[in-house]
Amino acid sequence: MFGLRGLHPDLEISGFETAFAEIAPRLAARGHAVTMYCRSAAHSPERRLAHEDGVELVYMPSPGGKNFAAVTSTLLAVLHGLLRRRYDVWFFVNVGMGHHCVLARLSGKPVVMNVDGLDWTRAKWGPIARAYFRSAARSAVRFCTQLITDAEGMRQYYREHFGRDSEMIAYGADVESSEQPELIAPFGVKPRDYYLIVSRLVPENSVEEMMEGFARSQTTRKLIVVGSANYENAFHARLRSIAAGDSRISMIGHVSDQNVLRELWCNCHAYLHGHTVGGTNPALLRAMGYGSAVLASDTVFNREVLEGTGVFFDDVASVTARIAELDASPEMVQRLREEAKERIAEHYNWDGIADQYERVFQESAGNVWHQAGTKKALPESGATVSSR
Repeated sequence: MFGLRGLHPDLEISGFETAFAEIAPRLAARGHAVTMYCRSAAHSPERRLAHEDGVELVYMPSPGGKNFAAVTSTLLAVLHGLLRRRYDVWFFVNVGMGHHCVLARLSGKPVVMNVDGLDWTRAKWGPIARAYFRSAARSAVRFCTQLITDAEGMRQYYREHFGRDSEMIAYGADVESSEQPELIAPFGVKPRDYYLIVSRLVPENSVEEMMEGFARSQTTRKLIVVGSANYENAFHARLRSIAAGDSRISMIGHVSDQNVLRELWCNCHAYLHGHTVGGTNPALLRAMGYGSAVLASDTVFNREVLEGTGVFFDDVASVTARIAELDASPEMVQRLREEAKERIAEHYNWDGIADQYERVFQESAGNVWHQAGTKKALPESGATVSSR
């Protein structure tokens, strides 16, 4: 596995790290030999374990700062794999690693990529970075033996714009309930007394529209905004200005304690989800699994995930209107909470997601790996394989 910061990194856990911290150990537990390349800078020295949860971990330097660390570290990882290892399947995450897949094809083995979102459309990138991501996407389309997308809407995008089909495998989430509601007390709120935003503070996540829509509402509840930015510009100044002008809004910055995040999601009146770029969003799935009622940006991706278990907005005025509706209808809010959990349990559970990745990897490697041992049936397939 290439392109990840690693298994349980100390810093900057993205959706990919969250997902493959669940998927990789499940594959290893089924008898597969799984190697994950990690960025050494994302792990403290005492956390650079050679093996964890059955997964082999190989650490690579990641020079180049935040913007280039993924590219340089993955390049070194690919070179290490070519020179020193023999893998049956090379798996990459993030379409920005598309050019690396060209090099990986020299191994003569299948190269699989989860392309994630449409990075060249993100407002945070300048024209050079956007051009790079677009060219990397073209390389992935051309040279990967199998593409994975995380939503049907993303699968359709690649069909229409690149003429390439893919396997759709979403992310997963856990279904959990509040265990320590007292953890939210330091933020000056009580259960069901607040709305919640958990997001990177970037324009394409609709944070400004959601905060402005809340500020215009008449709700007596508060708004907790979890998230931070790696840089400061006029956009972030506007966010701070909105918060400064409304005593109900608290911007609490980054929250790394996952128990605290769980309690914030479990106990909010509703979660505001503004992501507009990308496919299945891990934060949305987590919110649903924790039983949050969801008010989401009206995109094809969010509608696909929620499928009737949430409500939607498309501008500032509609945020204000939906908040009024959620305030006025506690029965609807409770129904949305229950239906969200049911949808996660049925369609987005981690064992099912791991089944789908296992099938894709096995089929990419030729359906059957020969080794003495017990054969087991492939999920969603009539083929059988021997565990490796």
